[in-house]
Amino acid sequence: LGYLVTRIDVAHVWTSMRVAPPAALVEALAVWMVGWWIVSYRLGLLMQAQGVPMGTFEAFEINLATLFYALFLPGGNLTGIAVRLYRLSRAGGRYATGLLAMASDRVAATAAITLVGLGCWALDPGDKPRMALAVLVVTAGAVIAAIAPFAVADHLRRAARLLRTRGLDWVYAGVRRTGLAFEAIAELPARRLALLLFLSCLSQVPGILAFVILARALGLSLSIVTLGWVRSVTLIVTSLPISVAGLGVREGLLLLLLRPYGVPDHDALAFSLLVFTVTIAGSGLVGGVLEAFRWLVPRASA
Repeated sequence: LGYLVTRIDVAHVWTSMRVAPPAALVEALAVWMVGWWIVSYRLGLLMQAQGVPMGTFEAFEINLATLFYALFLPGGNLTGIAVRLYRLSRAGGRYATGLLAMASDRVAATAAITLVGLGCWALDPGDKPRMALAVLVVTAGAVIAAIAPFAVADHLRRAARLLRTRGLDWVYAGVRRTGLAFEAIAELPARRLALLLFLSCLSQVPGILAFVILARALGLSLSIVTLGWVRSVTLIVTSLPISVAGLGVREGLLLLLLRPYGVPDHDALAFSLLVFTVTIAGSGLVGGVLEAFRWLVPRASA
């Protein structure tokens, strides 16, 4: 990010950002929160599939708390992942429950992000960078590979029984719990699996609309399908634990992705900073408010 600032006139970036009305930022944040609510409903269903009663609001708190702690604690995204795993494991009473729910949620989210991204890419007639398509295709392959453990859940149980007959009880317990956890997700009714897939795809709509609102606020003439695949690629790349909250990576990536559409570098940088402000900082602050409420309410009622 520091390198980009030295190469782009900061005054022009600030001028572009000042064009965006505050009401547009609030609107984008509200729309983005709708997406998080849908995602949280999906997470609650995944926990319930393992016998853990978790409502949408509790899952919503956990998701946004992840963003809040990732904003200021060392480690960024990795710290957020650790916080999320801890909260889910504590709710379920077992480490494996939280890990599987988090992994299943990530697979479902990434699958939907990739699917929507590829669809928008195919519909966009613009001169698109091939690098973006490569990101989407590689991610699609990773999603397919991540689904494999759910397909072999029964084999894990058989392996556990074999280990037990050979006296390896300490290994048997762990493998058996893992197999049962995967099986709980893999054997969900077709209707429930379809609902999870539908929710995953539906949650992409508010996210794309938030990007559209921010782009329009800056006066950028980008179609909804263009912003659809741009958002998908941005989310995939910035989810990697290579920076703090995606700073620097997001900005450089959006500069590269938007150049073929004639977007000046200072406008692309302004857009990326607004995206960070709404999707990361704004969402994280909402998570901080919910965390403060969670800590203070018990004290007030004591």
